[in-house]
Amino acid sequence: MSNKSIIVIYLLIMLLLIMTVIDPFFVYSLANSNDNNPLNTFRDLFNTFKKNVFNLTKSLEYNIEIDSNQVFPNETIKTFILDKKEPLEYIIPIMNYNLLGFDIFATNIKVVTDPKQINIEGKNKTRFDFPIMNASNVRVNNTMINLAFDNVDMSSTYVIYDPEKDKLSIYVPIYVAARYLPN
Repeated sequence: MSNKSIIVIYLLIMLLLIMTVIDPFFVYSLANSNDNNPLNTFRDLFNTFKKNVFNLTKSLEYNIEIDSNQVFPNETIKTFILDKKEPLEYIIPIMNYNLLGFDIFATNIKVVTDPKQINIEGKNKTRFDFPIMNASNVRVNNTMINLAFDNVDMSSTYVIYDPEKDKLSIYVPIYVAARYLPN
Protein backbone atom coordinates (compact mmCIF):
# COMPACT_ATOMS: atom_id res chain seq x y z
CA MET A 1 0.00 0.00 0.00
CA SER A 2 1.36 3.41 -0.94
CA ASN A 3 1.90 6.29 1.49
CA LYS A 4 -0.85 8.21 -0.27
CA SER A 5 -3.39 5.42 0.38
CA ILE A 6 -2.40 5.21 4.02
CA ILE A 7 -2.85 8.96 4.46
CA VAL A 8 -6.31 8.87 2.81
CA ILE A 9 -7.42 5.97 5.03
CA TYR A 10 -6.07 7.76 8.11
CA LEU A 11 -7.95 10.97 7.20
CA LEU A 12 -11.20 9.06 6.63
CA ILE A 13 -10.86 7.34 10.02
CA MET A 14 -10.16 10.70 11.71
CA LEU A 15 -13.23 12.29 10.05
CA LEU A 16 -15.40 9.37 11.17
CA LEU A 17 -14.08 9.77 14.73
CA ILE A 18 -14.82 13.51 14.64
CA MET A 19 -18.37 12.83 13.41
CA THR A 20 -18.87 10.27 16.17
CA VAL A 21 -17.72 12.72 18.84
CA ILE A 22 -19.82 15.56 17.46
CA ASP A 23 -22.95 13.47 16.77
CA PRO A 24 -22.89 10.14 18.67
CA PHE A 25 -26.58 9.56 17.87
CA PHE A 26 -25.54 9.09 14.23
CA VAL A 27 -23.65 5.88 15.02
CA TYR A 28 -26.55 4.58 17.14
CA SER A 29 -29.07 5.31 14.38
CA LEU A 30 -26.96 3.49 11.78
CA ALA A 31 -26.56 0.44 14.02
CA ASN A 32 -30.28 0.25 14.79
CA SER A 33 -31.62 1.08 11.35
CA ASN A 34 -34.14 -1.27 9.73
CA ASP A 35 -33.10 0.14 6.37
CA ASN A 36 -30.62 -2.25 4.75
CA ASN A 37 -30.26 -0.18 1.59
CA PRO A 38 -26.57 0.82 1.35
CA LEU A 39 -27.45 3.89 -0.73
CA ASN A 40 -29.56 5.31 2.10
CA THR A 41 -26.82 4.54 4.63
CA PHE A 42 -24.27 6.29 2.40
CA ARG A 43 -26.63 9.28 1.98
CA ASP A 44 -27.09 9.54 5.75
CA LEU A 45 -23.33 9.25 6.30
CA PHE A 46 -22.64 11.96 3.71
CA ASN A 47 -25.29 14.33 5.11
CA THR A 48 -23.96 13.91 8.65
CA PHE A 49 -20.41 14.43 7.44
CA LYS A 50 -21.41 17.59 5.54
CA LYS A 51 -23.34 19.02 8.51
CA ASN A 52 -20.54 18.32 10.99
CA VAL A 53 -17.73 19.68 8.82
CA PHE A 54 -19.59 22.98 8.46
CA ASN A 55 -20.35 23.07 12.20
CA LEU A 56 -16.71 22.24 13.01
CA THR A 57 -15.39 25.17 10.96
CA LYS A 58 -17.90 27.54 12.59
CA SER A 59 -16.74 26.54 16.08
CA LEU A 60 -13.06 27.34 15.46
CA GLU A 61 -12.00 30.81 16.50
CA TYR A 62 -9.08 33.06 17.30
CA ASN A 63 -8.82 34.44 20.82
CA ILE A 64 -7.26 37.84 21.56
CA GLU A 65 -6.91 39.29 25.07
CA ILE A 66 -6.85 43.08 25.26
CA ASP A 67 -7.31 45.78 27.87
CA SER A 68 -10.91 46.84 28.36
CA ASN A 69 -10.12 50.48 27.49
CA GLN A 70 -9.58 49.37 23.86
CA VAL A 71 -13.24 48.35 23.52
CA PHE A 72 -14.81 50.83 25.95
CA PRO A 73 -13.91 54.36 24.84
CA ASN A 74 -15.10 55.79 28.19
CA GLU A 75 -16.34 54.75 31.64
CA THR A 76 -19.96 55.68 30.85
CA ILE A 77 -20.17 53.13 28.02
CA LYS A 78 -18.30 50.54 30.07
CA THR A 79 -20.66 50.95 33.02
CA PHE A 80 -23.76 50.89 30.81
CA ILE A 81 -22.77 47.63 29.10
CA LEU A 82 -21.38 45.81 32.13
CA ASP A 83 -23.86 46.94 34.79
CA LYS A 84 -27.13 47.39 32.92
CA LYS A 85 -26.61 44.51 30.45
CA GLU A 86 -28.55 46.33 27.75
CA PRO A 87 -27.73 46.49 24.02
CA LEU A 88 -25.80 49.57 22.96
CA GLU A 89 -24.48 51.01 19.71
CA TYR A 90 -21.31 53.10 19.81
CA ILE A 91 -18.04 53.90 18.01
CA ILE A 92 -14.56 52.76 19.07
CA PRO A 93 -12.29 55.51 17.70
CA ILE A 94 -9.06 53.44 17.55
CA MET A 95 -8.11 49.82 18.23
CA ASN A 96 -4.53 48.58 18.15
CA TYR A 97 -3.46 45.02 19.10
CA ASN A 98 -1.23 42.10 18.13
CA LEU A 99 -2.59 38.78 16.87
CA LEU A 100 -0.40 35.86 15.83
CA GLY A 101 2.56 38.14 15.10
CA PHE A 102 0.51 40.70 13.16
CA ASP A 103 0.07 44.30 14.28
CA ILE A 104 -3.56 45.22 13.67
CA PHE A 105 -4.77 48.81 13.66
CA ALA A 106 -8.32 50.02 12.94
CA THR A 107 -10.31 53.23 13.29
CA ASN A 108 -13.98 54.21 13.49
CA ILE A 109 -15.22 50.82 14.60
CA LYS A 110 -19.00 50.80 14.75
CA VAL A 111 -20.28 48.17 17.19
CA VAL A 112 -23.62 47.02 18.46
CA THR A 113 -23.33 45.03 21.69
CA ASP A 114 -25.69 42.48 23.20
CA PRO A 115 -24.41 41.75 26.76
CA LYS A 116 -25.34 38.79 28.98
CA GLN A 117 -24.18 37.65 32.41
CA ILE A 118 -22.44 34.24 32.28
CA ASN A 119 -20.70 31.98 34.77
CA ILE A 120 -17.35 30.42 33.83
CA GLU A 121 -15.65 28.16 36.39
CA GLY A 122 -17.68 29.68 39.20
CA LYS A 123 -16.83 33.27 38.25
CA ASN A 124 -19.34 35.81 37.01
CA LYS A 125 -18.30 37.35 33.73
CA THR A 126 -20.04 39.28 31.00
CA ARG A 127 -20.30 38.01 27.46
CA PHE A 128 -21.37 40.40 24.79
CA ASP A 129 -21.96 39.58 21.19
CA PHE A 130 -21.21 41.96 18.37
CA PRO A 131 -24.03 41.31 15.91
CA ILE A 132 -22.61 44.34 14.08
CA MET A 133 -18.92 45.27 14.08
CA ASN A 134 -17.61 47.30 11.15
CA ALA A 135 -14.18 48.92 11.06
CA SER A 136 -12.69 51.49 8.70
CA ASN A 137 -9.06 52.09 7.79
CA VAL A 138 -7.80 48.65 8.89
CA ARG A 139 -4.08 47.90 8.62
CA VAL A 140 -2.55 44.46 9.19
CA ASN A 141 1.27 44.31 9.23
CA ASN A 142 4.18 42.09 10.14
CA THR A 143 7.70 41.83 8.76
CA MET A 144 6.51 40.18 5.51
CA ILE A 145 2.89 41.27 4.99
CA ASN A 146 1.34 44.71 4.74
CA LEU A 147 -2.44 44.66 4.15
CA ALA A 148 -4.88 47.57 4.10
CA PHE A 149 -8.68 47.48 4.03
CA ASP A 150 -11.11 50.38 3.73
CA ASN A 151 -13.93 48.48 5.44
CA VAL A 152 -13.89 45.25 7.47
CA ASP A 153 -17.00 43.46 8.72
CA MET A 154 -16.21 41.51 11.89
CA SER A 155 -19.82 40.76 12.82
CA SER A 156 -20.32 37.48 14.74
CA THR A 157 -17.36 38.34 16.97
CA TYR A 158 -18.00 38.06 20.71
CA VAL A 159 -16.21 39.15 23.86
CA ILE A 160 -15.95 37.85 27.42
CA TYR A 161 -15.11 40.45 30.06
CA ASP A 162 -13.12 39.36 33.11
CA PRO A 163 -13.73 41.92 35.90
CA GLU A 164 -10.81 40.61 38.00
CA LYS A 165 -8.28 41.42 35.25
CA ASP A 166 -10.27 44.25 33.62
CA LYS A 167 -9.47 42.53 30.33
CA LEU A 168 -11.51 41.31 27.41
CA SER A 169 -11.07 38.06 25.53
CA ILE A 170 -12.22 38.68 21.97
CA TYR A 171 -13.25 35.59 20.01
CA VAL A 172 -13.11 35.92 16.22
CA PRO A 173 -14.54 32.95 14.29
CA ILE A 174 -12.05 31.64 11.73
CA TYR A 175 -14.66 31.83 8.97
CA VAL A 176 -14.96 35.59 9.66
CA ALA A 177 -11.18 36.18 9.70
CA ALA A 178 -10.66 34.03 6.57
CA ARG A 179 -12.62 36.55 4.47
CA TYR A 180 -9.62 38.89 4.68
CA LEU A 181 -6.77 36.49 3.92
CA PRO A 182 -4.67 37.56 0.93
CA ASN A 183 -5.38 35.67 -2.30
